[in-house]
Amino acid sequence: HPPDMLANLTSAEALLLGEPKSFREKLENEVVTSSVFLVLLLLSGHMLRRRSIWMRALHLPSAVLGGVIGWIIFALVELIPHMNSIADEWFSIGWDVLPGFCTTVVFSCLFLGTPVPPARVILQSPRREHLLYGLLVVFGQYVVSCLVTECIRFADPALNPTFSTVMPYGYAGGPVVAEAMQDLYAVDSFNYPAGYPLALLAATLGMFVGVIAGAFLVNLAPLASRTQPPNAYTNVDEDGHASATTRTSKRPTGLPTSGARVRRSCNRLSATLIELKATASSSDHYSPDRRMSAGEQTVAVESMDSLMFHVCLVGLVMLAGYLLRIPFVFVEELFPTGSFLAKSKLLSALPLFLFCLLGGLFVQTLIDRFGTDEAAHKSFVDRETILRISNTAQDILIVAAISRLGRNGLPPGVHGLHNFFTVVFEQGVPLILVCMVGTTWGILAFWYLAPRMLPDYWAERALVEFGVSIGATSTGLLLLRMADPQGKTPVLTDFTYKQIFHVLITGGGFFDVLVPIPLTTVTGTSWSLLAVCIAFMAFLLLCHPVVSSRCCAAIRAPEVHSVQNTAPQLPKGNLTEIAFEVNLEPQPLEIADS
Repeated sequence: HPPDMLANLTSAEALLLGEPKSFREKLENEVVTSSVFLVLLLLSGHMLRRRSIWMRALHLPSAVLGGVIGWIIFALVELIPHMNSIADEWFSIGWDVLPGFCTTVVFSCLFLGTPVPPARVILQSPRREHLLYGLLVVFGQYVVSCLVTECIRFADPALNPTFSTVMPYGYAGGPVVAEAMQDLYAVDSFNYPAGYPLALLAATLGMFVGVIAGAFLVNLAPLASRTQPPNAYTNVDEDGHASATTRTSKRPTGLPTSGARVRRSCNRLSATLIELKATASSSDHYSPDRRMSAGEQTVAVESMDSLMFHVCLVGLVMLAGYLLRIPFVFVEELFPTGSFLAKSKLLSALPLFLFCLLGGLFVQTLIDRFGTDEAAHKSFVDRETILRISNTAQDILIVAAISRLGRNGLPPGVHGLHNFFTVVFEQGVPLILVCMVGTTWGILAFWYLAPRMLPDYWAERALVEFGVSIGATSTGLLLLRMADPQGKTPVLTDFTYKQIFHVLITGGGFFDVLVPIPLTTVTGTSWSLLAVCIAFMAFLLLCHPVVSSRCCAAIRAPEVHSVQNTAPQLPKGNLTEIAFEVNLEPQPLEIADS
């Protein structure tokens, strides 16, 4: 063939076949590699938990362990030249949206498959006390955060007062709320851009701390499924039963030496560790004779798989939540340009999962009305299958959120272990202090407020609220699953119902969006937010049945005392003198006939 014809053939082949690809480009498949790496992290956490009895004793889920492993792998890979792009493009593509999407799935599953009771039933005892306690813990976080912020500002006035919102957003809201508040923290909104990465770091740190501290509380709390061991106020009789005794004021004749105190503390620590180790399960896999059902088939397989049908229902709830959010965004567009409401973006900052919760309530109400068999009292929705979807979303959320810590969730330029800790210690000292105080507040509320405010199953109810207020909603559900793995207590149902009102206020609700950031920015101090939160806590305490009854009794006490003062008083003296003064004469005793 002539040379010009060969040239034409070569250009035609190049046009038909395209430009030659490199070996790396031929192997690229981002969706598969990212999904497989996520699965490998979960399996590695599962294998680590199976090999370590202490991991099982602490009830650490495989998602947390896999997330820590992923964070270490990403941090080490970034130290290798030209490997950072491969890690981002091959193994973590799309992970940025996973926490928000999975949390939306979890909230969409909260009501599906559970009949919705009337409003009067939702707020009856003990759900009312559970709601009051949960709100009190969250507002207490705002209070301690404001106090720590003002103490730090006393030494460093350059600290922005809006810093007081970082820990409550990250702890009580989780990664989703921290990301949702990015628009409020923006420069064109309330001009505190550093608040977003700090809140996201606090959220990820809170998930880890919440699970670790919550696991210790699970092993120490007097759960309903566990026999409470004898303590310092009980004695054991001859039959081996514990009987309560009272403390005496007698003190030992000799004070123990420092060595004796150390030995006593070591013995107590050793006994606690032994008891903690004894709570570990023998294996993470059920034996063939103890395996439970994961769900029921409610749809014919020839039509659609039952799992796929329930996934479609979850998607329908998400669509309902998305449609409910549209009017709020539309109203925000009607605000005048440059106005406070348009600049703050308050309505569009409301997270999607808040509306998905309402959408799930609406969809389940329709199912109860039109899709439930009155004779069997069952609908076409299987609650166990919905729980499998929700738990899967929780595992993906946790491993993705922890693994991406130190990457694009932190300020730019934070890569690798060395730089990560450098930024934390240079810019995050106030954050570390406020997170420590917030965790301390949660533990104190668990041991001192919960037994006095919650009427029944106080340990289980306080555990789920501890997880919600420290980590995220998924953390609270995880701790409840540790404390009540068989679901024998009504705590999960009560928690689901009370969340209808809880999330409307805090955890990404209207209070979180409309009050903290705008108030601290406008006033230039966090004392105003402190006063508002203390007022809310006082109102919540007054709404508690025990406190309200005591207040009513205290109000009626002066009236009763005044009535007693106006009553005729007998003269002072013995009975003989009194009878002589009033001329009392003994009367004959009349006995009726039998």
